[in-house]
Amino acid sequence: MSFEIPDFMKNLCFAILSVMILFGCANQKTSIGTQGLIGEVRWVEGNLMPTIGDTTYVERAKGIPIEREIYIFKAIKIDEAISAGGSFYKSVNAELVLRLKSNKNGIFKANLPVGKYSIFILEKDGYFANTFDGDNYISPVTIHANKTTEIQILVNYQAYY
Repeated sequence: MSFEIPDFMKNLCFAILSVMILFGCANQKTSIGTQGLIGEVRWVEGNLMPTIGDTTYVERAKGIPIEREIYIFKAIKIDEAISAGGSFYKSVNAELVLRLKSNKNGIFKANLPVGKYSIFILEKDGYFANTFDGDNYISPVTIHANKTTEIQILVNYQAYY
């Protein structure tokens, strides 16, 4: 005895599965889970000295969104990294937690456990990071339980202020 599934049942099952997959994927694209990091990477260059009557300063200082490779390490202090000069580092002597890329709009998202991290942007001259905290941690970000931390990274080694 054989049993044939009617076409309308096949179509109904296909439609239900398609909707489930579509909504499941849509949620994955926008969600970073219960805690993590959402950031934006922007390129800034040129003369950013504000002058009287300069109506373009604010827009130029914002920079433009860029795609870049981002390295998230366990937090590291300035004396624990090998400098390549300026805001660049030859190597980072810390545990690499995550490597990811920002999209064409400069946006990146990362699920991360609670903790303190150092964020670097990979450039041709090495790992770029240009901020520090009062304890000399390089480009520090703290992730708290059930919170999303937002950051903006200005890649500004071609800018002068």
